[in-house]
Amino acid sequence: MPGRPAPGPLDDVPPEARVATVLSVFRDASTSPAHVTTADGAHWVLKFAGAGPGPTGLLTEFLALGIAAAFGAPVPSTRPLWLPQGFPWMAGTDEFDAMLQRSYGWNLGIAFLPDARPVAAAEIASCNPHILDTIANSDSLLQNVDRTAANPNLLMTASGLRAIDYDACLYLGRALGSPRASSRQLAAGHLLAGRPLWPGLPSLDLAGLVAAAPAAWVDATGTDPAGLTSALGRYVAGWQTAAP
Repeated sequence: MPGRPAPGPLDDVPPEARVATVLSVFRDASTSPAHVTTADGAHWVLKFAGAGPGPTGLLTEFLALGIAAAFGAPVPSTRPLWLPQGFPWMAGTDEFDAMLQRSYGWNLGIAFLPDARPVAAAEIASCNPHILDTIANSDSLLQNVDRTAANPNLLMTASGLRAIDYDACLYLGRALGSPRASSRQLAAGHLLAGRPLWPGLPSLDLAGLVAAAPAAWVDATGTDPAGLTSALGRYVAGWQTAAP
């Protein structure tokens, strides 16, 4: 996990973290993510701070991917990527370009999977059951409401199953909101409802995950890194002691 990115001059951003080209826009996605390359030639799916959910949505997904990975869930790698101010038009519509220009600074990069195809709900029965359990258990903690039969948010690649799209998870809002009873149940209609939930949880480096997030994303929550880490810790403790 890289150290916490800090805003600064473009010269201070390493090539592997700097967006260089926008190749295409995923028009079917509500937040218009894009296929981009960084200055070192790596390919990423870029989600923008200027899109609907804003920086809090990026933080939600960034932390969720790290937490899901700790469970062993097969998620793509992720890192903050810097979009230079005044980035030139390369793809998409005028509306997309306006959103891109609003997104100057740190945005969310998710590893591009070139050989991926969507997994249909009917295919789930043939997938590795242990892998499905890791996804179900991490989705329980994250309160992922966006993995349904109509929208599995699963991809199949040459190296196996990948779970994606964690920006609709409710855990962050619940961690930062008013105290409420915790639940370990999967959301109603979840694709993996009924799978066994484990009695414990893996070791989670919440402080490390928060430290790796850009300051602007954390600031958008109205708290600071220490406060966010404490809130997440309380949320996780409550989830762990809740009845399965």
